[in-house]
Amino acid sequence: MKQRWPWLIVPLLALLLGIVLYGGLKRDPHRIELAANDLPFPDFSLTQLQRPEQRITRDQLLGKVTVINVWASWCASCKQEMSALGEIARRHPNIQFYGLNYRDERQAALNTLQRYGNPFQQSLYDPQGTLALAMGVYGTPETWLIDADGVIRQRYAGEMTPAIWQQQFMPLLVQSAKMGGS
Repeated sequence: MKQRWPWLIVPLLALLLGIVLYGGLKRDPHRIELAANDLPFPDFSLTQLQRPEQRITRDQLLGKVTVINVWASWCASCKQEMSALGEIARRHPNIQFYGLNYRDERQAALNTLQRYGNPFQQSLYDPQGTLALAMGVYGTPETWLIDADGVIRQRYAGEMTPAIWQQQFMPLLVQSAKMGGS
């Protein structure tokens, strides 16, 4: 008597895999569901990219809404988004715009800012990726919105554009303003 159940396993596994893959088609690859959403931004102390003798800490982010953009000189999308970030920063002078230079050479990063423009008020230099690792960064570019209390409110993976800013970040800023936030 032959057993037929082993032959059923292959079609069942194929069906299960198909269901999982089909579900993935409906997801936006730039929208990362952040397990740390609504949790405090990680504590850190890093040097400033332009002035290595100056340190920047998490405490300096507190009191104002802050955008942190993770970028690197070796990232083509990061270079492309610099002008859009600069325009967004100019339109929102009440928001702090920080860069987080990720796993990069200092001089290459400085050259990139000189060539493509510097949209940041300050850039943190993270050559080992320690802060990026604590943040859970998947790659570059990523843009994070931190509220005035130092709590993570939004994360976007991919190149920032004015349209993405309007769709994903502005509603949170408007909501925060209505609730009395910065």
